[in-house]
Amino acid sequence: MWNPRRAAGLLALVFVLVVAVVFAMTALRVSFSGTEAEMAAARSAAEAAGVPMDSWKTLVVVASGSVGAPVEEVWARFCRIEEWPLWSTPLHEGARWTGEPGFRLAGGFEQVLALGFPVGTIRSEEFVTRLTPGREVMWCKSEGGITSCHVWRFTPVTPERTFVVNAEVFHGGPVGVLAPLVQSRWSRLFQQSVSGLARAVDVGSSRRK
Repeated sequence: MWNPRRAAGLLALVFVLVVAVVFAMTALRVSFSGTEAEMAAARSAAEAAGVPMDSWKTLVVVASGSVGAPVEEVWARFCRIEEWPLWSTPLHEGARWTGEPGFRLAGGFEQVLALGFPVGTIRSEEFVTRLTPGREVMWCKSEGGITSCHVWRFTPVTPERTFVVNAEVFHGGPVGVLAPLVQSRWSRLFQQSVSGLARAVDVGSSRRK
């Protein structure tokens, strides 16, 4: 039998639970603060994805570092994506072009990422959405309730040194829930990728001397 008082009570309970969840997620939101170059890259990715930076549903992961080689050399090494697992470890377990090799607008590639608990290993197909050859490449997508945008930036500091930024912005309810669990680990993985690229370029340069 329909009981209006009981129904009203259940609705009130659901409302209280929803409010509690929203406040909890807000409290758990992982804040982001980085260098000026890292912040600029993250903002660029967020703008390209059309998502807000200041939201409990937004996770920003950024790493950066200096590479002792000309920007052209660093970019050339980065573009050999089949070699990503050699230096972007343990994050990348695989990478390959799905069309004609080389970064180009709307060009595609596939990567296998070991993201750890609770996400595990995923295989994702990416398409380039922004490209400045030799300086920047970005890929964005929305699927499964999550919008993400990843950017790599290469800035010449001197003729023989390049500053690299590796950033990604994720947005969505599931991201907000997982952010406190994964932010630190994913940041370390991104930093290991930047450091690995620097080592790979350095080894390549040494062999040519």
